[in-house]
Amino acid sequence: MRYVRILIVSLLLVAALQADNGSATPVRMTLEQVLNQALQKNQALKAAEFQVQAAQKKVWVAKSSFLPTIQYVGSYNWYEKPMIIIPIHEPRRLPPLDDRVFNSQLQLRLPIFAGGQRFAAHKLAKAGFQESGAQKKVVENKVIQSIANLFLQARELQGKRELIARRLQALRERQRELLLLKREGRVSEADAALLQASLQSTIADSVQLTSAWQQLTYRLGQVVGVKYPIAPAVEVTDTTPEIPADLFPDTTEADMRLNNPELKKAHTQLVKAHAMKNLAIHSFLPSISGYYTHLLNSSGNDWDPFDEYAFGITFQIPLFEGGRRIANLSAARAAEKAAEANLEHTRLEQRTTLEIAYFQWKAARQRRQLLHLSVQSKQKYVDASRKLYQEGRLPLSDLLMQETELLALQLQEQELQYAEQKAILDYQILIGHLNEQTVKEIIH
Repeated sequence: MRYVRILIVSLLLVAALQADNGSATPVRMTLEQVLNQALQKNQALKAAEFQVQAAQKKVWVAKSSFLPTIQYVGSYNWYEKPMIIIPIHEPRRLPPLDDRVFNSQLQLRLPIFAGGQRFAAHKLAKAGFQESGAQKKVVENKVIQSIANLFLQARELQGKRELIARRLQALRERQRELLLLKREGRVSEADAALLQASLQSTIADSVQLTSAWQQLTYRLGQVVGVKYPIAPAVEVTDTTPEIPADLFPDTTEADMRLNNPELKKAHTQLVKAHAMKNLAIHSFLPSISGYYTHLLNSSGNDWDPFDEYAFGITFQIPLFEGGRRIANLSAARAAEKAAEANLEHTRLEQRTTLEIAYFQWKAARQRRQLLHLSVQSKQKYVDASRKLYQEGRLPLSDLLMQETELLALQLQEQELQYAEQKAILDYQILIGHLNEQTVKEIIH
């Protein structure tokens, strides 16, 4: 009876773990559905899109500096003593006075020459727009990569759960057989205890996999940008997924293949640093602008407006500003060197990662092929061992050990299969070919 109680408790434990899905029921979604929703709802991607919009508006701000500006200025002043209302235009003729004076100006300014500062500022704004666009692509790639990795993990977990479930089913069936044989006195206490240990160990593995699956559903919901967990709709097959050969990693002409968003972002940062330095250089040059002003002045007590106009050219030469422009130029040059170093660092890092992705894929592929043959051979040996056990020619401990080794090989083969797919995914990211279609071809 003790073993019957243990069996019932084990079954109840597994059933409870499978039924416990946390505070919310996961929504089952396919890879295509998750990708579509994530590209619309992911908050990090939305933030990057708004950054692009903000940078685009800054380009328009820079463009506006080429256009004339029109401004109206009005004031009403109450003086202690009377003041002239309008300027003196004739000698020995004093214009009207009043202690309350209304002044207004309609000003038109036309930029003529600014030492190239407006062109430099426009280039800087365009470089900032390109950088924000590259940053958005980086975020988009990370979202797609995260979803692809989670679906790969989901397939791996689901495959392991199915293997563990089959293992549990076989162990429970064997336990029921042992309970019948134990009543007849044909099974030792040692065999029953060994079987129970294997069953409890397998249940512990099932608990771990169930917890990992639940964590994955919440992580996938977070990546999509929703508050509820999402369960990946994955199907596990016994056959190895066929991936198009043109997606396989290739390190020939690696430098030519590198074209990922991280590298593009580093390049746009260098372009932006160049533009900042040019703007700092042009700040030393003079500027010329034309203006037209229409004045309208009147007494505050007696409304009798007097209007006149003035136009001319303003010439400005920067002479001394406390070293501000020199400091800006030094800072811009340092930022330019930093951007150059960052670009070289990113290029070297990405090239190294490309080589590593290739070796990881190659090793995982070769190991999986060899391990697949090992699993097949081990499966034949286990099948033969089960026949010997049924005939009473093999002890239970040996059979359980062989089955455990087979399960370990099967789990390792699945890990290598998904490690191979992940290496292909990483390679596609590095060469800048990661998109929804590529992900679907890798994970199908």
